Amino acid sequence: MRSAESACSPKPSVRRVRSFRIGRYAVTLRGSDGTPLELGAVLARAGEGTIFEVVGRSDAVVKVFHPDLKSLPVKRAKVAAMTGSVPAGAVQPDGFVVLTWPLDTVSGDDGTTGYVMHRIDTTNSVEIHTVSNPADRTNPLSSAPQWTRNATWSHLVNVAANLCLAVQNVHGVDAVIGDFQERNILVNDTTRVTLVDCDSIQFTDQAGHQFLCAVGRPEFTAPELAGVDLATTPRDNPSDLFALAVHIHLLLMAGNHPFLRGQWTGPSDQPDAMTLAKSGWWAGGPDSPLLTHPLAPPPSFLPDDIQRLFVRAFTDGAHTPTARPTAAEWRAALQDITFRTCPRGHQIPEETDHCPWCHIEDERAHRKSQRPQHAQNIQHIATPPVITAAPPVSAVPAPARASSRVVWVVAGVIAAIALGATFFAIGGRSSTPPPQASGAGTTPAKPAAPEVSQYPVPAAPPPPTGGPNLAGTWIGEYRNTGQSSVQLTVTDLGMLNGTIVYHGQSPCTESWRETGRSIGTVYVDEERIAGDPDECWGAKWELTINGDTITGTMTQPGQGFGATIILRKQP
Repeated sequence: MRSAESACSPKPSVRRVRSFRIGRYAVTLRGSDGTPLELGAVLARAGEGTIFEVVGRSDAVVKVFHPDLKSLPVKRAKVAAMTGSVPAGAVQPDGFVVLTWPLDTVSGDDGTTGYVMHRIDTTNSVEIHTVSNPADRTNPLSSAPQWTRNATWSHLVNVAANLCLAVQNVHGVDAVIGDFQERNILVNDTTRVTLVDCDSIQFTDQAGHQFLCAVGRPEFTAPELAGVDLATTPRDNPSDLFALAVHIHLLLMAGNHPFLRGQWTGPSDQPDAMTLAKSGWWAGGPDSPLLTHPLAPPPSFLPDDIQRLFVRAFTDGAHTPTARPTAAEWRAALQDITFRTCPRGHQIPEETDHCPWCHIEDERAHRKSQRPQHAQNIQHIATPPVITAAPPVSAVPAPARASSRVVWVVAGVIAAIALGATFFAIGGRSSTPPPQASGAGTTPAKPAAPEVSQYPVPAAPPPPTGGPNLAGTWIGEYRNTGQSSVQLTVTDLGMLNGTIVYHGQSPCTESWRETGRSIGTVYVDEERIAGDPDECWGAKWELTINGDTITGTMTQPGQGFGATIILRKQP
């Protein structure tokens, strides 16, 4: 795809202060104590600001808000208040960053403002859906971290426990995460978790003034917030605890959302996820007309304590939000799980008397055996002539890909359509797996599972079936600073996997790979195959499929952020 024109042009530094330009604004930034900050390279551009390196600081980055950002004075006041209440567990003793919390404000003579945050290392980190979704976990992009292939169920339990720790730290300073969705959670190869986009968190300052979180994803939104204006409605901790329970369910239950996948046994059609959540009806829950899907694990395989916590979160919590278990309760129960291996090699809780993974394998095998053989249903009118098969084609080397580039991602902003956020790589990983993250004032956790590279690779799940036929040629337009024509060739019937070609002065050929779906949204990762590396790069898309039309927005941190695409399927 064509790169966007640079919005920031560095100028020569003067002593320790660098003058840079955002649009027509030339500014010099200083910290809250007046210390000048020398800004380095632009790391990424997001919907709310631009991220810079800080010269001489390997542990920090600076986010500078766009001058035309809506409600900039409110944002400035919020960040300033947050710097005075950094949670005690935001950074672990070994330097691991749990929360990308604003640390200090920066400002320029012309009113430009922003803040300093910790740098995080994303070279071995993935968004949490890449871990919880079996398809994402077992088949990562070649340019992405490969350790997820080897993750076991005990690793997923560890991830859930460490996510609880991050939530505990946020709630400890009277804050609410609010936009508690999968793209704001990073998991590294030792199962530790980092929450990013922290400047969107709902925060209450020392004077009692609340700075709200105005956005949220429907599949992680608590039922009591259905239909309310999040820009004017304060949230309470129980709304985070609903989203936390959903994330834990996704991790422990093979990526199955409690209100999206199951066997509906009630009257008429299955209600939407929010209606089910408001009714307290979740897959396999008590007295729920939404039963466990035959190809999903039932809640009954989990330890009794975990089952009871899910009932409190989804059944009782639907009508009494304060009944939902706290992050500390979840963390304690998850850390108490002990594991054994079934005869087929699956990890399951010690006390369970049945292996859900074996049942799922058997169910898949049974369904496959029941499918009528295509050849048996065809009446051959004439026997075709015998044709000698050609010798097998040798494997053709894949086109050379651009060398993997280290992407420094702002810890405070992660890609999302509503917010436009960004990752920043910060620091390096230890060669020895650290223990599970433990916050200040909490009991240290038992050691984390070994690095997942030591574990065997699990079998990949079968490809999805059903849904619209997406295979074929799609033609349309890509719009960023300019406009160019594009052609997408989809190779899978039911998933957006294939190759896209961007035409123009610098043509680019890139691969598309669907990484997941939520309500109304398809997530696609794009990876460069051919073209000028300075003009073509990988990307992340959030797309909507409506019949024979695909529309969407690029959420890749960096130059292409905010670009749009529209594609129409050709007959």
